[in-house]
Amino acid sequence: MGRISAFVFTSLDGYYKGFNEDTSWHNHGEEELQYSEESLALGDTLLFGRVTYEHMQSFWPTPAAAQLMPKMAEGMNSASKLVVSRTLKEPGWKNTQVLGTNWAWELRETRKSKNITLLGSGSILTQLVNEDLLDELQVMINPRAIGNGSSIFKGLKNPFKGQLESHRVFNSGVVLLTYSI
Repeated sequence: MGRISAFVFTSLDGYYKGFNEDTSWHNHGEEELQYSEESLALGDTLLFGRVTYEHMQSFWPTPAAAQLMPKMAEGMNSASKLVVSRTLKEPGWKNTQVLGTNWAWELRETRKSKNITLLGSGSILTQLVNEDLLDELQVMINPRAIGNGSSIFKGLKNPFKGQLESHRVFNSGVVLLTYSI
């Protein structure tokens, strides 16, 4: 049996994106990049909501991504990817499958044989928690407050409590907290 985990960046005040979808406040230095590369090398199937998917798909297959972050670009492009969307029909990025209206059932079936990692996609994170599908949550907290934005748990139906499994402090001041659910 696999597991479903989520990896999300937040500000100190709990937002995963700021006003007008801004994520430029996020620190992602060499140490954080190395962590991302190591995590990607685990071979999990990647899960996205449509908006995050389109953002990722617009960058990772490009020559600029290959030049700036070759290991990450190779990992992102070769990874199996799932997208939760009612509107996306043709994903346009290799190794991608679109999950439609029965996405929760499809994830339960996929989890029987694969590990799945949600990247970003705050609304999908909330839906995973609401559907009792999340096994692990990794929150990378940036040492910045942005004042307003989108909460990672907006729309949560029932409170949930995670059990802290590990933590890591990066030289930049970014803190990674890993919770089992």
